[in-house]
Amino acid sequence: MTIDFGFDFPFDIDFDDSVARDVQRYVREVVSKLGLRGDSSCVEMTPRVSAYVALDGRLPGFPDHYVALVWNEQSGWSVAVEDRLGELVEVARLGGEPRPAPAVVAGWVDRVLHEHVREQGNRDFAAFVPVQRAGLLS
Repeated sequence: MTIDFGFDFPFDIDFDDSVARDVQRYVREVVSKLGLRGDSSCVEMTPRVSAYVALDGRLPGFPDHYVALVWNEQSGWSVAVEDRLGELVEVARLGGEPRPAPAVVAGWVDRVLHEHVREQGNRDFAAFVPVQRAGLLS
């Protein structure tokens, strides 16, 4: 069956979701290696392919902040904490290829959570200033 819209589309419509399935499978494997269920994770396909995985526990240096594992297709995996405004602030990045083996990611996350590995992460802690002190620094 062909539908005639009366004009030509200036772009190709691609309904191939194999890339989405491949990334979702990869993230599920990482989540599984972490011993998580994956109910607090998601994969986004636009504007850039990325993933978010909420992690159990806290980082020793940030006991009051939620911790997440985030991934994107260009820079790979990083661990981030939520600041007081709910924004993610990167504190550690896994170097190397953007899609390492799930076991490699899980081992690195374990080290970060238990040793608070200081890798090429964001060291600007102004985002963590308590609300009552924020006005003093402005």
